[in-house]
Amino acid sequence: MRKKSTAILGVAAVWLGGHFGPGFATGAFSTTYYVQHGAPGIITPLIAMIVTGGVIYYMTEYARSSGTQNYRPFALKCFGGKAGQVMSVLYDITFLLMVLCAGGLALSGEGNILLAQLKIPYFIGISATVLVSGLLCLYGSKLLAISSKYMMYAIIAVVLLITVMSLVYGKHDISGAFANSAANARNPGWGKAILDGLLYGCFQSTIVFNVMSVSDVLDSREETRKAIASGYVITVVLMIAFVFTLFSYSNVYDICAESVPVMWVLQNLGYSWLTGIYVLLMTLAVLSTTAGLANAGCARFNNLFTFIKNVQLRRIVMTVILLGIAALGASFGMANLMRTGTSLVGYIGIPVLVIPAFTWVRAKLKKEA
Repeated sequence: MRKKSTAILGVAAVWLGGHFGPGFATGAFSTTYYVQHGAPGIITPLIAMIVTGGVIYYMTEYARSSGTQNYRPFALKCFGGKAGQVMSVLYDITFLLMVLCAGGLALSGEGNILLAQLKIPYFIGISATVLVSGLLCLYGSKLLAISSKYMMYAIIAVVLLITVMSLVYGKHDISGAFANSAANARNPGWGKAILDGLLYGCFQSTIVFNVMSVSDVLDSREETRKAIASGYVITVVLMIAFVFTLFSYSNVYDICAESVPVMWVLQNLGYSWLTGIYVLLMTLAVLSTTAGLANAGCARFNNLFTFIKNVQLRRIVMTVILLGIAALGASFGMANLMRTGTSLVGYIGIPVLVIPAFTWVRAKLKKEA
């Protein structure tokens, strides 16, 4: 029983780890997609994660049942023949764009906050990130699932601590925030809030490649359901916690103008020890994102590197290459990646991941059942 719960929480943690990169940990995703819409933005994470969770469930369960953790054989098995070949290429394009964008956000966030706080040279910090990510991927999905689970526990604890401290000791105005929600919002109204939430859900659907890569730790469809349900609940709770915290400072324009909104909240609180804990959160956010991307990439591109006989060395080499692509993405700057990059990947995800998952893959699973 303990083994099953470990596997379920491990898979849920890989979802959270892929999602909870610096884009989310800094609060930038919260202001960009939710807080700017006022009060409706507190609710729309529920809608966004239904899209993400649905894609992850259908594709992860098919990967588990067919033994195709690598998304190329998944595409060939699920779509067959020429269609599978086309989908495989589209998956490659989407995955590499995700590495460029999500990985770039992780390294950019690390450079802007983590390294600035610790006064560590950028190159040394990035090298350490690559090394640790490679080590987490050395022994495949089981080690990543276990390590992601413990990182998830720490992330949940820190996010809830920041939320509670802010709501208890922060200079917020919750009643004023709700009373002036429409007037303060940059883009008021439910329609815009829902559309932005859906786009965000489509962007985060690309996490499915990370989760599929550890689907072999699950033994049944019921375990997949529990893993994805757990991931949904945990992710939504943390999203709403951050969105509500930032929204509660009443003037949405001020908080949305900050490049690192959570750091702005912490500086207003004035607790240096809490800022130190936040630096730990950023460290975990970076590692959870980069390790998940690296493991998914190792599963996909392993066959291209079989000339490297040592499996561990092969994974290290692939990790270095993948995070090199992420470093290239970081060179575009956090602001460009945050809105333009994530929107582009989100729109691509609609025809490549979201629609096929809710139609074709779902129908295949229903037929098997």
